[in-house]
Amino acid sequence: MSTVRRYIRQVIKESNDTHRCLSGKLVPIESVECYEDVCVRIDDAMETRNTYPLQSDSRSHYNGLLKVLRRKKRKAKKFMESAA
Repeated sequence: MSTVRRYIRQVIKESNDTHRCLSGKLVPIESVECYEDVCVRIDDAMETRNTYPLQSDSRSHYNGLLKVLRRKKRKAKKFMESAA
């Protein structure tokens, strides 16, 4: 297989249902590692968000981040429940 094909396959794999953990490791979204990492990120983002005053730009930024993380958490949980 050519190098270009391998690279394209890797890019597709990374973009489709994978998650990069805080350690930098790329894991499938249906893994327990992904779910736990997202939970830790949500807790951290909530703690940081709560330090900012209401209706500030920083708080809005963290609310958007939390929305994306919660969506990813639901997706990972759905995969885990269907596999069990």
